[in-house]
Amino acid sequence: DCLSQLCHLLPNLRKLFPMAKDCVQHTEIQNTTSGEFFANFMDSVGSGSNRISHLFQLIFKAVCSAGRPVLIVFDDLQWSDAFTMSIVGDLIQSTGSSSAFSTEDSPKGGLLLLGSFRDNEVEEDGFVMNQIKKLERSRGNSNVSRLFVGELPEHEINTMLSAKLCLPMRYTRMLAQLVHQKTRGNPLYCVEFLKAIIKENVLSWSVKSRQFTWDDTCIDMQTMSEGVVGLLTRKLRQLPHDVIESLKIASCFGQISLSTIELLDLGWFVPNLLEALKSAVQEGILEKAGPLFAFSHDMLQESTYQLIPKDEKDELHKNIGKSLVQDPGVTDNAELCALAVDQTNMCKLTEPVDRALFARLNLAAGKHCIAASSYEQARGYFEAGISLLHAKPWSKQYSLCLELYEMSVIVSYMDGKVEAASKRLDVILANSSFEDALNSRALRAKLLASQQQYVEAINEVLAVLSCFGEEFPRDASFAYVSSEINAALPMLRNVTKETIIGLKPMTDKTKLNAMKFMDLLITLSFNCDSNIFPLVACRMMKLSIEEGYCDDTIPGIAHMSHGRLLV
Repeated sequence: DCLSQLCHLLPNLRKLFPMAKDCVQHTEIQNTTSGEFFANFMDSVGSGSNRISHLFQLIFKAVCSAGRPVLIVFDDLQWSDAFTMSIVGDLIQSTGSSSAFSTEDSPKGGLLLLGSFRDNEVEEDGFVMNQIKKLERSRGNSNVSRLFVGELPEHEINTMLSAKLCLPMRYTRMLAQLVHQKTRGNPLYCVEFLKAIIKENVLSWSVKSRQFTWDDTCIDMQTMSEGVVGLLTRKLRQLPHDVIESLKIASCFGQISLSTIELLDLGWFVPNLLEALKSAVQEGILEKAGPLFAFSHDMLQESTYQLIPKDEKDELHKNIGKSLVQDPGVTDNAELCALAVDQTNMCKLTEPVDRALFARLNLAAGKHCIAASSYEQARGYFEAGISLLHAKPWSKQYSLCLELYEMSVIVSYMDGKVEAASKRLDVILANSSFEDALNSRALRAKLLASQQQYVEAINEVLAVLSCFGEEFPRDASFAYVSSEINAALPMLRNVTKETIIGLKPMTDKTKLNAMKFMDLLITLSFNCDSNIFPLVACRMMKLSIEEGYCDDTIPGIAHMSHGRLLV
């Protein structure tokens, strides 16, 4: 069950654990409106993130031990986000602050986390370095060590060359000096530089002398001022044309799967795309792991992407995105939907039909991210969808516009972006009808409450309830509240559990909405104004008996019992 819940929160884990049962179907997620999302998620803000952290700790508690150690490798942490680093930090700190991972044989347990990043691409006060410093300051059983991998010094290059060329180090010393001078000790640059001079026969095997020989003068004349990217670009340009074109497509993804290749291999791009990518694997440009093709180094991806002319990049991204959406199940497929919109979000769409299509797909991709508790990424998709709307969206695309704005507000609130949520709320309330803005009005009240502005939040809810015909005095005296409660008691005297169970369902939409806002009002008033609390609870109970049962009836009964205690 723990693994199934974790796979639900992080869907990509299902690729590693296909045996985990599915907790929710993505088709159900896509059929959910923003209002239903509001009801399902707003009362559990942050719970998805907390559950991920807790479930990870349970998983590793179950599998880590001295006799069965676990190694987790995080590569390229410079591209990670704050959420990922917080999960890593929580996991490490849980091992140090308690004995959750400890055993009798080994008090430190069996968990080793190894992370790598480029220090020149990480800010000193960024979340990666802050998390590392936080772990170093923490006390407990966790040991934090830093290993700095610098450039290769000249003597290490000489040692490598001597071993690879099977020559004494005194013979290869001059070659090592030249390689170090040209590459400044960058390991990737060293390897690519050596490959280049071998391909140009400057370094080659001599049959006559039966050893490797080279021309120091020719090597010294090699111009490498363009850096490693330029060197890799020269290498790529020497590949066959169809391989280069295939690599350009792959560089738009970073890694590409066989299922994606099948959608792209329709004659729009390169004939026999799969075969061309297999050729790139033989050249060492790509690596194949199962159904995935990935660049062997991110510098190769960067160099390949730079081969695409600037005026062709937009068209290529657009064509890739339009090819992927030909799959009829793209909306329900989280991975495919994200791939498609990621491509079109990198280009400028001009056709109204395309803009409307990918605005809807950005909405779908954002919902998938919410299901995976990735609120920051979801907000990016919703904002991208908003940018693709008509110039006058509230008159031309009202429903789509309203849902995108509401979903952006919800994830901004979930991710703690209160200011961004407030700005979007102002736009919704200024352009939507009263009925359509009910979710936004409830959220505004919660935003105010989150900033300790309880009086303003209560006034917001009271204004909405007034429109429903439910009036409550803002400054009710204790005597007034007591009289109202006592007047309601005769109606409740003969109410039993069977009476509540036998109530008809509440069908009046206005009353249903009123019950939701009264439930919210009780939560708000409980923090600052207890006098109105019993009044609202009493009204909820009376409304349920008169109009029927709804989801908020049970909270109303509980609040009524509490309200009687207060008076």
